[in-house]
Amino acid sequence: MPSRPEWTERVLKDTALQFGSLDLDRHAFFFDFDGTLAELVDDPADVRLADELRRDLLALSARTNGAVAIITGRHRAEITPLLGDIIPIAGLHGTDFPGDVANDPGLAERVSAVRPLIEQLTTLVEANPGTILEDKGQGLALHWRAAPDKGELMTHAAEQALATLGPRWRMQPGKCVAELRPVGDDKGVALHRFMALPAFAGRRPVAFGDDLNDLPMLQAARDSGGLAIALGERNLPADLRLPGPSTLAAWLAERLAA
Repeated sequence: MPSRPEWTERVLKDTALQFGSLDLDRHAFFFDFDGTLAELVDDPADVRLADELRRDLLALSARTNGAVAIITGRHRAEITPLLGDIIPIAGLHGTDFPGDVANDPGLAERVSAVRPLIEQLTTLVEANPGTILEDKGQGLALHWRAAPDKGELMTHAAEQALATLGPRWRMQPGKCVAELRPVGDDKGVALHRFMALPAFAGRRPVAFGDDLNDLPMLQAARDSGGLAIALGERNLPADLRLPGPSTLAAWLAERLAA
């Protein structure tokens, strides 16, 4: 296989014609965040978005009259400081949809359900350097990117916590992460909800994702006559593939310059 820079350049060249056919007047664009727009890092709190990519995303939103959205497993409040409030964000895999929180009668119950687990899981990660407990309010995530040998231990702990929470909860596996979240909306539901809004209506969705929690979003884009684009090493069902966030950023810069 060619070296990474040559591989990236080749992939970008091979997909340029296909990406170039994306019509900014007819398509809507949906992006996962971690692993798609931003490189994965050991601690989710350390994630960064390149200034150039931020400008290009805002430019894409302007060029498409607002038909750009972020659908992420994070809270919307974590992404807004990185992008501002121009691009709409659906957080927590679609559960944290713009305008929903104030009208969600089950929010307090979901938040209180995971509180009893925090002390035990905090003790676990403190005893295993390199692992992290992420408190998402109405969910929890165990990360072990900096301690890959702890994956089995962290997954088992998440499974035990899931048994405590009961059938209204699920475990979402991912890249060195096991997340506990409520059963319900997913990223595919969020994409369909966005497509019903005036800025997106009548367009064909193009979804970009890199992990298992992105599968519903990628499938929803295909089901709506659009495209699914996978990033990274996971063999996700997709129409096109890119090596990672840097190649996506390079394509976006080229497409906006066209």
